Amino acid sequence: MLRFTLVQREEVTTILTTIREMEPHTKKRYNFAMSAFVRMHGHSVIHNHDIKQFCIEWSNWEVNAPLEGLDEVDQFMYYEYKNWRGR
Repeated sequence: MLRFTLVQREEVTTILTTIREMEPHTKKRYNFAMSAFVRMHGHSVIHNHDIKQFCIEWSNWEVNAPLEGLDEVDQFMYYEYKNWRGR
């Protein structure tokens, strides 16, 4: 059973509210980014706070992912996340 502190619950609630309130185009970009991480790490990654936050932020950037194939998309997201995390 997962137990969250009050601060963690507020962060999760904030993220979920942010995702629900996204514009349709931004929500598609969020889902696109999240799908890459699900392909790379499995479905449990959807509970990772850092991945969710990255996908929210990336969906608002003016950066386009390569669309040649899923491997290229996954590699692109991996390196984008790695750079984002190291900032």
